[in-house]
Amino acid sequence: MGKTKELILKIKEEIKNGKTVVAQLAPAVRVSIGEEFGLEVGLDLTGKTISLLKKLGFYEVVDTPLGADLLIYEEASQFAEMIKKGKKFSHPHFNSCCVGWRRYCKQRYPEIYNQLGLIVSPMMAIGSVVKYYMGKKIGKKPEEIIVVGIMPCSLKKYETLFRNSDGIKYVDYVITTSELGDWARKEELDIKDMEPGKFSEYLPCGSRSGTIFGVTGGLTEAFLNQLSVLLKEEPDEAFRKNESIREKTVEIGKMKLNTAIVYGLSHFENIMKELKQGKNLQFIEVMACPMGCVGGPGQTLPFELEKIKKRGKGMRGAADAKESRVPSENPIVQRIYKEWLGEAGSAEAVKHLHFNWHYERKHPI
Repeated sequence: MGKTKELILKIKEEIKNGKTVVAQLAPAVRVSIGEEFGLEVGLDLTGKTISLLKKLGFYEVVDTPLGADLLIYEEASQFAEMIKKGKKFSHPHFNSCCVGWRRYCKQRYPEIYNQLGLIVSPMMAIGSVVKYYMGKKIGKKPEEIIVVGIMPCSLKKYETLFRNSDGIKYVDYVITTSELGDWARKEELDIKDMEPGKFSEYLPCGSRSGTIFGVTGGLTEAFLNQLSVLLKEEPDEAFRKNESIREKTVEIGKMKLNTAIVYGLSHFENIMKELKQGKNLQFIEVMACPMGCVGGPGQTLPFELEKIKKRGKGMRGAADAKESRVPSENPIVQRIYKEWLGEAGSAEAVKHLHFNWHYERKHPI
């Protein structure tokens, strides 16, 4: 509890000093936080968690899946243009949103590191949106806003070290699921007593695709469904299985994409062996933890596979309840591009949604 106490004190000090402190809520947290209070595993407690965070002093609470929406749209738009122009894929494309996977790849397989996506994580993306887009809406400069990620993964704390090209951090602090439970109990707050709250009116909620990011196969489902919509094809949703390694060939128009989904870095070694032997894959989703973020190292202990499966089921159910299927159908995503980013791949989008490679190359992560 020592480090958690120190972290909480820092956030409280930011609030006391007049900073606008905004929490962003990851989807894997909302289906696991109930465990901290003796509730059933996998319950979607989005509304109650928002209210809990408001009780703890946060100015606003925003939806991390909105960041995932923006990243899916950016990446799918790039692929759609490649497909329209008939370009061939010379090497596999790997996801870039899992910090555990990024660190592992950089250290163990530097030769494929440049094949990771150029896109930052959903947490980093929505942090930038809060500071620059929402900041203008509420009359605050980016440096006057503090963003706290409420995350299922302690490794996400590494992402607080990254900075935008103008030196502003994407995210300032990260609180894990278990740390949030500790903080609430310290303040004598119980999530069971909370009335359901709502996300900020400025950044209300992500789509089904953005929400399902945090469970294995979700990223691939989100990416390919958005890609299909952009190419005026029917989305394919057959990615909802819990195996540690899965492969599927997807046909989008005249294009065939060989995809692989893997969780657990030891299982990735099997994929890597096959790639070295010449296996043809175009898109590979790698998540470091069991079943993805729902099994992250910041979740409530003990780690049990059946419990993680229930969280995954809860997250998929929460995603299916969303009105917008894909990011391009989400009104707030449309508004952010119209009012701020312009279009996918624009200079503004690159600045806020793509890695600052000049900083990243020099960084020890």
